Amino acid sequence: MIIFGSIIFALGLMARIAGETMFLAVVYRRSLAWFFGCLFVPFVGWFFFALNAKQTWKPVVFSTAGFMVAGLGYWAGGLQFLHNGIP
Repeated sequence: MIIFGSIIFALGLMARIAGETMFLAVVYRRSLAWFFGCLFVPFVGWFFFALNAKQTWKPVVFSTAGFMVAGLGYWAGGLQFLHNGIP
């Protein structure tokens, strides 16, 4: 079960990274200032999403789904090494 959980965790992380990359691509097309703001300043991405939900809902949903799949893989695999050190 550890191998299955690790695979699901890795797939979820890859989906999360892909969603964030798609989101940043939308932000970059809008403005370079927004791009650097979303990249380096906390919560600017949420503000941008609130202002431009029509263009950014797909990357945000994809990223959130990836986060949830990674959490499922973390739980299913019993991946405790991130908390307690490598057993």
